[in-house]
Formats: sequence, structure tokens, C-alpha cells
Amino acid sequence: MAEIGDLVDKEILKTRRHINLPKPLLKPVLHYLNKVVWWPILSADMLEQESIDQVIDKTAKTFKDLDIEPGDLRDFTYHYLQDYRSSSYYDLPPSTAREKREARKYLHVIDDQ
Repeated sequence: MAEIGDLVDKEILKTRRHINLPKPLLKPVLHYLNKVVWWPILSADMLEQESIDQVIDKTAKTFKDLDIEPGDLRDFTYHYLQDYRSSSYYDLPPSTAREKREARKYLHVIDDQ
């Protein structure tokens, strides 16, 4: 989760503060915070779910078994996270090489017209 948070921060060009609290301390804080704030922060059930260590079954099919070529998450984040950027940074170009190639393809079409 920390790696995904860092990836999102890099893509939206914003530095968010991540505070790691132990679960016994976080649970009561979330309880009272959810009563005070009108939008849901994180429920006790969500906290329990995020603290479960997920183990993949050894007999589970892999991408290779299913004929799927997995992509790198960094190659797909620009278009999904662009709306979360500040308006000052909204039009900045994408950060990954794949997205730069895609952007050039569309810019090339515009230049030809």
C-alpha cells in the first residue's frame, strides 16, 4: 500500500502526509473521527481488512497460465490520476515512457492537420 501511495503522490504531483499508527491506537481514533467528520474516513472493518496478510494459494493460476501479459502499474496511472492533480499541474505531460509515446502519437495527428 505504501508503494501505491508513493506512486499516486508522484503522479498527482502532490506530497501527502502518511502517518503509520498501530492498529490498537488507530481503531478508537477512527471511531471518533468518523463521528465528527461528515465523510467516511476508514471504518473498523476496512482497517481489519487492510491489516490481513494476503497469501496466494500455490495452486492458483498465474498470468502465464491464463495467457495474460501483465503491465507495469506505472504505465497506466496518468490518465486515471490526472483529474486529481491541481489545476496548475493538470496539463503537464505524462511521466512514463509509454504515456509519452502515446501523447506524441496524438500530438503528431494534431500537427498534421
